[in-house]
Amino acid sequence: MTTNKQELDDALDFDLFEGDFGTPCDTELSNKIVTSRGEYKCHICAGEILKGENHRSTTWKFDGELMSYRCCNECCMAMVKSVNCEYEEEDPIEARYALGHQRRGWAA
Repeated sequence: MTTNKQELDDALDFDLFEGDFGTPCDTELSNKIVTSRGEYKCHICAGEILKGENHRSTTWKFDGELMSYRCCNECCMAMVKSVNCEYEEEDPIEARYALGHQRRGWAA
């Protein structure tokens, strides 16, 4: 189910790189909810982002290199629940990261 862009706005507050200290020169260039014009792969769950799907698109500059990341609608909904603390026990974004590790063949 695709939610509208406004419902996903809180996903923009979720820190994709929490725990990664980075460098002082790391810069966020873009962070927005967009409608896909093509097909992409989700940075978190490694699932497909389909054409027409509302999702998060963010671009960063790390060590002078431009890096772009996209997060699918389902992961964005999990981000919203995470930043708003709308869960009882386990943070729903953790399950999305675990799914990504499984899809990539990484150890959990």
